[in-house]
Amino acid sequence: MSSLINNIKLSGLTFLSRIVSGSVVYIILARLMSVNDFGVLTFGTTLAGLLAVVAEFGFSLMAQKDIPQNKFNFNDYVFNTFIQKIGFSTITLIGGIIYLSLLYDGDNYSVGIIFVINAIITSQIMYFFSVFRSKNMFVIESWLSVIYAVFSVLIVAFFYYLNLSILFVVYGLLFIRIIQLVIVSIILIKEFKIKPNFNKEINKYLFKNSFSYGLHYIIGVFYFTIDNQMLAYYSGNEALAIYQAIFKIVLILLAVNSLFETVFLPFLSSKYGKNNKEFLGIASLINKAILILGLSIFVFFNLFVKDIVTFLYPSDYLIGLSISYALSLVLLFRIYTTVYSVLLTISDHQNMRVITVLITLIVNVSLNLIIIPKYGFNGAATVSAMTHLVMLLLYVSFARKYIKSFLIDIKTVVFTASVVLFFSLIHFGFFEINYTESVLTIIVYVTLLFMVVKKEQRNKIFQLITGNYY
Repeated sequence: MSSLINNIKLSGLTFLSRIVSGSVVYIILARLMSVNDFGVLTFGTTLAGLLAVVAEFGFSLMAQKDIPQNKFNFNDYVFNTFIQKIGFSTITLIGGIIYLSLLYDGDNYSVGIIFVINAIITSQIMYFFSVFRSKNMFVIESWLSVIYAVFSVLIVAFFYYLNLSILFVVYGLLFIRIIQLVIVSIILIKEFKIKPNFNKEINKYLFKNSFSYGLHYIIGVFYFTIDNQMLAYYSGNEALAIYQAIFKIVLILLAVNSLFETVFLPFLSSKYGKNNKEFLGIASLINKAILILGLSIFVFFNLFVKDIVTFLYPSDYLIGLSISYALSLVLLFRIYTTVYSVLLTISDHQNMRVITVLITLIVNVSLNLIIIPKYGFNGAATVSAMTHLVMLLLYVSFARKYIKSFLIDIKTVVFTASVVLFFSLIHFGFFEINYTESVLTIIVYVTLLFMVVKKEQRNKIFQLITGNYY
């Protein structure tokens, strides 16, 4: 069986590829396109992101929990899940077309339709990748993600050198998604000899449980990205373009969160229920490692965000620096939820995840309806930070109730609060720091880290991810 470090390496390759295709490519396009055209493109990509999770309906998350636990025959489970996904995909396709027809026209409508189709195809790819992950075959997803990233870069190159339109980029992204789906389907069928076999019991189980997973998955993505659609509607494509320009940097850093959730969900699921004391010990170690890593990313982002934005984007996007601190809090709070949310899933309290993200969505949409029309992308960023804090507090409280542990020590809490307070004072203008002082801040921060994380804990974390922890 592959060690966690091998799976992390492969997942790291996957997410590096996705950083290229999902963020770097768009950062380059932001430099090449007009602000309005980039806004139209990001409108389409964010719409596709929303619809992809609706069509996917949480089946990927279910697969990563059910397959390692051998709940059903593998062949039957995968085939019957595919049947149900056809239904959800059809509903999503119709819903996406109706949404665009009622609210948009012009470029937003034509680009949006293409991305609706893209979303349906992406949802199926997501599920097939989750099947391979659940069988500890991370390499399939890794290399197909690399291929997608390479072709995405080629699309940008052709767009630039041949002076093509935005539609070339949109159709190009759809084409490579189709190629990716064909390849992963062939590999899945050949590797596992998937054959048609309708199973009423599995379909009943999937239909009954998919709603908790699906609603969580859908609501979880909606509260995170619905503000993009609202920005496009109330403030226009240019406001969305500026918001997304800063957000793309955050998404690159948030890949860490997705990476660890992908790797640790099946790992913790396999450990759950065997030895509660050992399980809580492992979960606490993983949680501390992720908390420290998240805080370190938060520190780096706040210290150098102005340099990063100036380097990556034209001057038109510098106005977006006003939302950098709020989005850094989004980054921190979201990373901090990783282990708590995973534990609720593997302990069969997925309904608590649904309740959490539902409350978060209600708070997010309610505040954004009031704030975005008046304050635009500045208001959207502030609301996003507030709702992510609500989500974190709910996850921690539910985890304490059902897992009987906060999975964190007081020293880490105090250290985190002190760091956040420090950067809050900078953001609100109490003092400023230059580049040299930023470097010194990092040195002091790293020194304090060694005081917060003891040598014994560092050794255990290293042993855990290399597969040598028992």
